[in-house]
Amino acid sequence: MRIKELAHHPERWLPAFGRRRCGAKDPQHRPGSDIRADAEERRIIGFDGLRAVAFLMVFVSHKAPSPRTEAVGSAGVWLFFVLSGFLIVRILAASRVRIEAGAATPMDSLRVFYRNRFARIVPVYYVFLLVLYTTPLGRSLNLGDESFKLATGLYGTNFYVERHGWGTELGHLWSLAVEQQFYLLFAPAALFLPRRYLGALCGALIGASVLMHAALWWAGASLVCFDVDTLANLGLIALGGLAGLHTKPLPGWLRSDAILIGVLAVFLALPLLAGEPGRWLLLGRLSGILAALLLLQIAQSPGSRAVALLDSAWLRRIGVISYGAYLFHVPLHAEQVLAALGLHLAAPHSVTLALDLALTLLLAEASWRLLESPARRILRAPARAARRPALINPL
Repeated sequence: MRIKELAHHPERWLPAFGRRRCGAKDPQHRPGSDIRADAEERRIIGFDGLRAVAFLMVFVSHKAPSPRTEAVGSAGVWLFFVLSGFLIVRILAASRVRIEAGAATPMDSLRVFYRNRFARIVPVYYVFLLVLYTTPLGRSLNLGDESFKLATGLYGTNFYVERHGWGTELGHLWSLAVEQQFYLLFAPAALFLPRRYLGALCGALIGASVLMHAALWWAGASLVCFDVDTLANLGLIALGGLAGLHTKPLPGWLRSDAILIGVLAVFLALPLLAGEPGRWLLLGRLSGILAALLLLQIAQSPGSRAVALLDSAWLRRIGVISYGAYLFHVPLHAEQVLAALGLHLAAPHSVTLALDLALTLLLAEASWRLLESPARRILRAPARAARRPALINPL
C-alpha cells in the first residue's frame, strides 16, 4: 500500500469489523467537516446497548445495596472499563498509523486525542460538581470534606477513597478518575512508540495489574483498595484494548446468537454466584475476559439477532446518555426531589427505585441535549486537524 493512500485511509489498518461496512454507523456528513469520520466518531452496533446494561448494573448496586448487588455493580464498572479500552486503544492505533504514514506528528495526535477526551468528559463533570458544591441542591447531601472535593476536582477520587474509605455520595466518581489516569499514562506511550508495540503495552499493563492484585493480597489491603486501586483496574482497560486490536475473525460458532447470549448470561450471573465479597474483588476481574470476548462477538456479528436486541432503541438511548446517567444517579433521590416540590411520597422501595431511574434518565437526556452534545461539537478537534499532507511522496 502506498504511503499517501495509507495516510488518507488509516482505517484500512484497523480490524475489519471496525469499518463502516461491518457494523459501525457512520455519522451524517456535516458541511465543513471532513468527509471521513475518524475512529472515535463511528459507533459499533450493539455497544451502546452494552453500555446501557453496564449502567443498569451499577444503578441497581447503588440504589438497592446488598453483597450480591454490589458485586453486580463492580462487574458493571469493569464492563465499562473493558469497553472503554476497546474503543480508546483503537483510536490510538489509528492515530499511530497516521503518524507512521507521515500524515501527523505524535504531538499533534496527542493534542487532538486529549482535546476530544476533554470535550466528551470534562464539561459536564465540572458543571455537575459546581452545581452540587455551590447551590442549595447539594446541601442535603454528604459531599465530603475539602480534601475530598479537591481530589474529585483533580480526578483523584480513587486515591482519596483508597486512603479514607467511601463516606460520601460522590465516591462513584473513582472510576472516572481511573479512566483519566489511563489517558494520561497510556496515550503518550501509545503515540510515541511504534504501532507494533501497542499490543505489548496492553500486555504489560495486564501483567502489572495481576502483580498489583498479588501485592495487595500479600499486604492484607482492605477491600476498598482492591476495588479502586488504579493499577488493579488499568488491566481491564488494557484487556479491552487487546480485544480492540484483534484483527482475526472469531470462529463462526463463537459468533452465533446462542453463544453470544450465553457469554453475556454467564458474565451477568457470575457476580450473583460469587459469594464472599473479598473473593469477588480479588478474582472477579477475570470476568473481564468474558467482557472482552463479548465485545469481539458483538463487533463481528452486526447482523445477528442478539446484537439487534442490544441495539433496540431504548437500550441504545440509555447507552448514549450513560455517562451523564452514571454521574447523576447516586446523589439523585426521587423522594427528596418530590419533597422539595411539596409532594411527600410514601411508596414501596420498588416504586422509588423506578422513580430514581426515570429522573436519572430524564436529567441525563437533558444534559446530553443541552450540554454534552453542544460541548462536544464546539470543543472537539476538527476531523482533519490530525491529518496533514504526507511528508514522503509515493514513488
